[in-house]
Amino acid sequence: MHNLHLILVNADSAEEAASTVENEILHWGDENNWRRIGGIASEDGKDDVENHDSARWPLLFLDGEDMPKEGTYFSRMVAYLHAIIREPVTFPYRPYETYPDIRSALPALADVLRDFNPDTGDDHTLWAVGRNLAHLRALMKSKAALDAGKEIPEFYSWQLDNTGLTDLSEQSTGSRRYLVFLDMHS
Repeated sequence: MHNLHLILVNADSAEEAASTVENEILHWGDENNWRRIGGIASEDGKDDVENHDSARWPLLFLDGEDMPKEGTYFSRMVAYLHAIIREPVTFPYRPYETYPDIRSALPALADVLRDFNPDTGDDHTLWAVGRNLAHLRALMKSKAALDAGKEIPEFYSWQLDNTGLTDLSEQSTGSRRYLVFLDMHS
């Protein structure tokens, strides 16, 4: 499975941003979990890289999404992240359904648990409920940060095999912020 994980860094060039990310995640993964850097979006739009390592997620990926077409790729990616964090809520695992908000999604998981028979049920059902609850938790944390005024909230931070964002901007130096598109295969 491929997913897009974003890394926010400060750097003086797109190449430096890519190098910073590569160094930070050097020991992450194995032969079954690998990654490539795709698009690199600079905050001012003056130093973008369409697709650094021929990955699945180039900058032009945003052109196909139902997002505003104006602004830099950086600002468009931030808007895309905000759309993922805000409602509606779609479960990434069975039952894969979409709900208007977190409050209405919780009873659906409660119904699955209520109907679950531990004598005849399969463990995948419980695993999926657990993963969906973890997803709701990640959404709640990120939405709370967004509501509190955080411009670019972390989402599944350091969980590189999930669609999300890890913020390394305080650990990196440079004159410009970059969003590095990480194509994660797990």
